[in-house]
Amino acid sequence: MSGDELLYLTALNLALRYRGGVARALTDHFGTASEIFKQTATSLSMATGMALAITSRLLSKQNLQDADNEINWTHKQGIKTHTIHDPTYPKRLFHCPDAPVILYQRGPATLSPPKALAVVGTRNATPYGLQVTAQIIKKLAARGDYCTIISGLAYGIDIAAHRAALEAGLPTIAVFGFGLDHIQPAQHSATAQKIVEHGACISDFPSKTTITKANFLKRNRIIAGLADGVLVIESRETGGALTTAEIAQSYDREVMATPGRWNDPCSRGCNALIREQRATLVNKVEDIEQQLGWTPSLPQASSNTGEKDLLDAGLLQTLEQGPCSIDQLYRTSGIPLPELSARLMRLIIKGSIKRIHQNQYCVSC
Repeated sequence: MSGDELLYLTALNLALRYRGGVARALTDHFGTASEIFKQTATSLSMATGMALAITSRLLSKQNLQDADNEINWTHKQGIKTHTIHDPTYPKRLFHCPDAPVILYQRGPATLSPPKALAVVGTRNATPYGLQVTAQIIKKLAARGDYCTIISGLAYGIDIAAHRAALEAGLPTIAVFGFGLDHIQPAQHSATAQKIVEHGACISDFPSKTTITKANFLKRNRIIAGLADGVLVIESRETGGALTTAEIAQSYDREVMATPGRWNDPCSRGCNALIREQRATLVNKVEDIEQQLGWTPSLPQASSNTGEKDLLDAGLLQTLEQGPCSIDQLYRTSGIPLPELSARLMRLIIKGSIKRIHQNQYCVSC
């Protein structure tokens, strides 16, 4: 992709207030962002029905300067940029009609993993909800479902899902409702840093974006669009988790929910989704696998603690002889790559090993 096309896509994203549906429709109609900027403000307004004030702002020199400044900032920060035209753009999200034309990413995780599950819920989670979140993600990892866990870094179920994924050695993606220049809430900064090391933090918002409730609702479409399905764990009768579920349904994604006590306000949203047949009831991990068509890659007999310890010990013994790439470890250990990646991530989190240059691993000093 040319530098001009990146500039114009960034300017398009800035001027349209990050309304993915409008920006996506324009790029689909004109073919490229460059073609949009060949129009006059008046002709573009007449062709699209947008107000002249909006098309004038879009095509202005100031907007292009702001876009250029944003590109320079992302380069200095080492932030990856995925445009709607790039092969690295997430494949699931690409097919959503209101997909953003730009995505920004910190962290190494792929945005098109083989398996992806969004886990969302109330910010005011109960101990029951937090326990269910941790147990489901831990069990998915134990069964060999090497899936990417997607959520929004918010209080409650979101942060519990990210932390459970990190603990289980699964990649996790946090979708921000603001730019990648800061963390909100600040209390989750340490977890966000671990996510950047072992997964990804992404956003379609540029730097210096004002934090608003509306922006969090906009980011929910990305959470839904990146995943094979959305699992709602605890939700009140209204809230962002239910919005994500509705968006997922519109994208033809699977929607699932865990049931709760009939008189618990934090479970009324999930219970309503199940009662109204807008979500599949989940009371065990196998329900998720069946709904999404996933097949566990590990026989259950191989998930016992003793065998895990032996395999991890073998990896450590190999790495004590010198740094190795994941391909070298695969050849020497024979562990399937998805399971091997999960084991390496767990060993990194435990502090037993570390990742060094050129994606090689070595024992920690």
